[in-house]
Amino acid sequence: MENKHQLLRRLLALLVMLLMCAGLAGSRLVDLQLVHGQEYLERSAQFLTTTSTVSAARGEILDRYGRPMVSNKTGFSLVLMYSDFWENKEDKFDRLLDLAQRVQADAAGLDVTGDMAKVLAAAKTQQSAADSEDTDGTEPENEEAHALLNDMLPISASAPYVYTAEAASDSMTTLSSYIKDSCDTLGLSAVQSAVKQAREAPAEYDADGNEIDKVKRIDATKLISASDFVTAMGKYMTEKLGLPSGLAPDDVRTMVGVYYSMRQVGFSKTITFTLADDVSMDLIAYIKEHHEDYPGVEVQSEAVRQYDTTAAAHVLGTVGVVDASEWKDTYQAFPGYQMTSVVGKTGLEKSLESYLHGSSGSRTVETDLGGNAVAEQSTEAPHPGDNVVTTIDLDLQEAAERSLAENLAGNGRGGAAVALDPNTGEVLAMASYPTYSLADYYSTSAAEDRTSDSRHPEMNRATSGVYPPGSTFKVLSAIAGLEEGVIDANTQITCTGVFEYGGQKFTCNNHDTPMTLDVTSALKYSCNTFFYTVGQKLTGAHLEKWSERFGLGVVTGIGIGERSGHAAGPTYRAEMKKADPSTRDWQGGDDVTAAIGQSDNGFTPLQLADYISAVVNGGTLYQPTLVRSIKSYDFSSVVKSETPSAKEKIELSDETRRLVMQGMSEVTDEGGTAGSVFADYPIKVGGKTGTAETYENGEAFDNGLFIAFAPFENPEIVICVVGEGAGHGAYVAPVVRDMLDEFFTADKVENVDAVPAENTLLR
Repeated sequence: MENKHQLLRRLLALLVMLLMCAGLAGSRLVDLQLVHGQEYLERSAQFLTTTSTVSAARGEILDRYGRPMVSNKTGFSLVLMYSDFWENKEDKFDRLLDLAQRVQADAAGLDVTGDMAKVLAAAKTQQSAADSEDTDGTEPENEEAHALLNDMLPISASAPYVYTAEAASDSMTTLSSYIKDSCDTLGLSAVQSAVKQAREAPAEYDADGNEIDKVKRIDATKLISASDFVTAMGKYMTEKLGLPSGLAPDDVRTMVGVYYSMRQVGFSKTITFTLADDVSMDLIAYIKEHHEDYPGVEVQSEAVRQYDTTAAAHVLGTVGVVDASEWKDTYQAFPGYQMTSVVGKTGLEKSLESYLHGSSGSRTVETDLGGNAVAEQSTEAPHPGDNVVTTIDLDLQEAAERSLAENLAGNGRGGAAVALDPNTGEVLAMASYPTYSLADYYSTSAAEDRTSDSRHPEMNRATSGVYPPGSTFKVLSAIAGLEEGVIDANTQITCTGVFEYGGQKFTCNNHDTPMTLDVTSALKYSCNTFFYTVGQKLTGAHLEKWSERFGLGVVTGIGIGERSGHAAGPTYRAEMKKADPSTRDWQGGDDVTAAIGQSDNGFTPLQLADYISAVVNGGTLYQPTLVRSIKSYDFSSVVKSETPSAKEKIELSDETRRLVMQGMSEVTDEGGTAGSVFADYPIKVGGKTGTAETYENGEAFDNGLFIAFAPFENPEIVICVVGEGAGHGAYVAPVVRDMLDEFFTADKVENVDAVPAENTLLR
């Protein structure tokens, strides 16, 4: 009975507690809904919660000794919030133009606090006067100017408007797609007609049976001019979006470019838009002081790419914001990416994107209706990307680029230099001339300069320049002839300057008087007649097989974009004939010219350096690589370590190697084709010169090539230099000498600041 009373008391106490809790909750609900309901409703309408991405710092890129080539610095960006700055705002274009003009003034080092129209007009007038008085053709540089307006439109900033990117570039492909998608809206009749015809044309199929997208093949930028596009976009934005009428043409171009960029990144309630990167403290201060005039504009700090060298632009590569097509085709499927992410576009930045990118964080803030942050609700820290230690020797790279510019500037064309470690395949230097600046790559003036340069500075000639090898190919012809038994050490051929075969006469002008030569002296004097004979006996069918074994005409797998080139022979000629039935069949005369590096032979400088590396190291064809290792963001661990990888082991007899090595030794002796440059060099150098006749746009000119290695007895470095229009190979040999001078200077490693212990590297 007593237990029953205790149980009842406990149940009563529990019931009282439940009633008290219910009463408390009810009173709170009455307070929220009835007493202060209207107040809280008004307050909730006055605040917005926005989650933005916090970008991770990209990993650094270093040279083989740990010296930074690309690192990061803290920069400040102007970021627009869709709801506060753009959505349903009648004055959005007024504020956007004002901001864009202040960014432009900031980039030019001008006052960012005044009347922008007057400031920019005065600067333009002053620049025009300076240009007219400029007698040396140089332009003033403003080292303090960094701000960069987010304008992805590949069209010049000022009239007359022209496209500022290569026709085959990603930016032009993206613009072409945008024009085709918008042709009806913009009233672009030429594009409308082309698209309609493509859609109505009979279906076509590729070799795999897939239907060819004819609309995708249309290059809309060939159908309308840059000026027509800007005009059409400006008209549409004025009539449909609220762009003020009567703006100056260049202001219309600015608004078109920014709006186009907004569309590319998907500017919306969930995606912010970065209007400008790396803005100055002066502009930040102005925006902060006048924050009431710029609702929805946030100043965010972020890691900005810093280029610690002006060299290796083609190797390092560019970065940029993901565009709409990249997002759809690639990055949408990858975790950690948004449409505002900065990704690698070219070079190592692109090929090593998965390591360099890192993981983005997030920041959730509450803002009032003016776009001002009221409270930060949560933050997820970003995780920096991994660091890449390359195989590049920065000093050697800079020496190569400097020497190419000094020796090739007068040719009006371009060239390339590649240096490999023949015992590992590591790329010690890879230079292409002319080059460009990564620091101001996206500035409009730099883009215009690149586009107007007929030498195509964005092309990496080291990996994508396909050149006839000329006499540098004679080393392979000698090897093939010796290994196939069509010549030996005792074979002697007399050259009179003319070789007759099949009713044709082939000349040799590489020595002044008739000579009787063996294979060694034929390499020394680069005798055409000797190798005409080898080619006749060997035939192109055998030559092309040896070319393939040495990696000529085959992609190397370097990973930063390359062309395969092509080795002369019946196989490649058949492919040419298939593409163009008017191409003549392979004939005996082709056997002859192919052996001296002409006919259909075309290789990249990287392939030529790799092939000679295989010769001098005894027959191992290594996979060329630009990466030594990948380290964690704090260098505390190794994420990936590269080791030498052999693509093929080519069996060469000791006698064959002895003979071709002796021939390449005599090339640099007095009387050899490169003796004038290397006869007195303190380190014994071997090599082979080459001169290759080339045609471009109906014009004939000679490229100069030189492949060298040193020290002769135990090669540590192989260098290939190509000079377009340079003439004889001896004329580019000074570039090789400059590079060897740098490579064999006193040990530089001890003078370099060491990276953290695990990252210490030695040659």
